[in-house]
Amino acid sequence: MANQTTDQKGRENGSAFEWWMLSYFGLGAGFSAFVRLLIPPYVTEATGSAAQAGVVMATMSLAAVSAPALGGFADRYRAHRLILNMGMFGIALAFAAYAISAGDSLVTALDAILLGVSVAAINAVAPVFIVSAGLSQKLQAKRLTTLNVLGPVGQTVGGAILGWAATAGMSYDQRFWIAAVFMLGAALIVFFSTAKPASRIQVAGAPAEDGAEVEAKKTFSLKQVLFSTFGLYLLILIFSSIAFNGFNAQVANIFPNVFGFSEALTSTVISLAGILGIIGFFVAGAWMARSGPTTVYTGGTILRIVGIAALAVLGVIGSMPVLIVVVAAQILYFSRPFGRLPQPSIGVRFATISAGQATGWIGGSGAIGSFVGALLGGWLADKVGFNSILWMGTISGGIALLLVVFGLWPAERKKRAAESAA
Repeated sequence: MANQTTDQKGRENGSAFEWWMLSYFGLGAGFSAFVRLLIPPYVTEATGSAAQAGVVMATMSLAAVSAPALGGFADRYRAHRLILNMGMFGIALAFAAYAISAGDSLVTALDAILLGVSVAAINAVAPVFIVSAGLSQKLQAKRLTTLNVLGPVGQTVGGAILGWAATAGMSYDQRFWIAAVFMLGAALIVFFSTAKPASRIQVAGAPAEDGAEVEAKKTFSLKQVLFSTFGLYLLILIFSSIAFNGFNAQVANIFPNVFGFSEALTSTVISLAGILGIIGFFVAGAWMARSGPTTVYTGGTILRIVGIAALAVLGVIGSMPVLIVVVAAQILYFSRPFGRLPQPSIGVRFATISAGQATGWIGGSGAIGSFVGALLGGWLADKVGFNSILWMGTISGGIALLLVVFGLWPAERKKRAAESAA
């Protein structure tokens, strides 16, 4: 009884931070900094083709479509800890393989797949450690905020490390080794801190769900997922991901070729985005607690299209002061906390499948958008120029905003009305 009482208090008044959350710190450094700043220019330099860099990033994104399967597997076999740790160690191994591959095309392709699956694994199960732990609403919001804040913290640190490495004149092989060692350290911390949090996960659903709701979330069909409000939300995530991740897939090529930035300045922009993103997550968390996840997500979608459209216009004008370009880029990056933080809450809110499956489908949708954005962006860069990627993002982001306003919000208002009547 005493243990149950202590556990219940922990679910209501526990710490906002737990060590396993460094998985998102590693993800922020590993994907948002190391992958985006190293792989596109590395592949472009090795092959002489931006399209090839786009293919590699698209392959990574296609592999990340495995997120729904990974989330479902974790739920079915209570393997959340296994999947999370495999993702962390997988990223470390992939960077080490890049360091010793010497540009081998087969290794580059296999590494892209390994990175994609590893990133999908972390994204699919990490939020489940919070949203399916039976926490109070207040503690859940605190932990989701902390988890997501660690992403831009890692991005800031990773960008700073690569900025230093570029200034020091280090080779790509040396930079990949730095990334591998960094990720191995984060992976070890996560490995030794996930046992207790994993034991708290309630696979079938939160305690507030009745038997019918739990049973519904155990069933699964494509129709149940796709032809629903949840399916509409997945479509929104795809278009939004094309805009943001299509840009990110070539960011290390876009800034130098469109705006004349150096490698060090590009790394600085990424690090600055990470710092502002930390602030953004706290703002988004406070806003979400007051107004709900859908409102926050809408704000993030608006910020995203404003930022990327501004960059596209500045790219056409040309010869703009660096500060103006940096401000436009930071508006785009600042949209990320407002789009990222509400994702699991909106997904679980509208899904009729388990939390692990829902977050897996959310991650998979983002991966589909990343795949399309990277592949199409690379082709456009070769055929038209790198600024065309920004126009691709503007169009895709505009479609996402229209779907939010005319699709997601009517469903949200209906949901709120039903909750008020209950």
